[in-house]
Amino acid sequence: MFIGCAGLLIASLAVQEVPPALAAKLAATNETRGAFVQTKRLPTGETYVSRGTYRIRPGVDFEWRTTEPFETLFWSDRLVYVYSNEDERVERPLADLPGFARFAAAGDGDARAFFEAFDALYKEDGDGTFHVLARPKDARLKKALARVEADGVVTDWTLRATFPTGITFEIRFSDE
Repeated sequence: MFIGCAGLLIASLAVQEVPPALAAKLAATNETRGAFVQTKRLPTGETYVSRGTYRIRPGVDFEWRTTEPFETLFWSDRLVYVYSNEDERVERPLADLPGFARFAAAGDGDARAFFEAFDALYKEDGDGTFHVLARPKDARLKKALARVEADGVVTDWTLRATFPTGITFEIRFSDE
């Protein structure tokens, strides 16, 4: 699969703006909800899986609820975020999240910060399947993140983040 994706991406174009299919999804004004499966893989071969649901109400709020292996909730509106689990509840201004100021405009569909931070390649197949490969430009970001990939269709896609340590996070999103 990796070799096939790499071949597709080699034939792809570098992009400096969000491709139309993804822009339409990101600019949606209707509520989006679905399920996710998140997998963390360590270089040692250990794998950790969590499952849950997400809900996005553009301009209103965002909810990320983990249901397995235990329940947690990350919720945010445009001003504050709340993280809770069975032992604690933390509420803080959204602006306190590291790096938030740099990506705050993304909530309004402004992707400039992404393109300032990453070099990105994009390919779309005739059936609507997209492939994205993004690598950090900034030296500080390169120390923490090797690459980000996304593949799928806008209602069923997978996001992968690979770190210099060899750890990967993969999140599969399936809209309801």
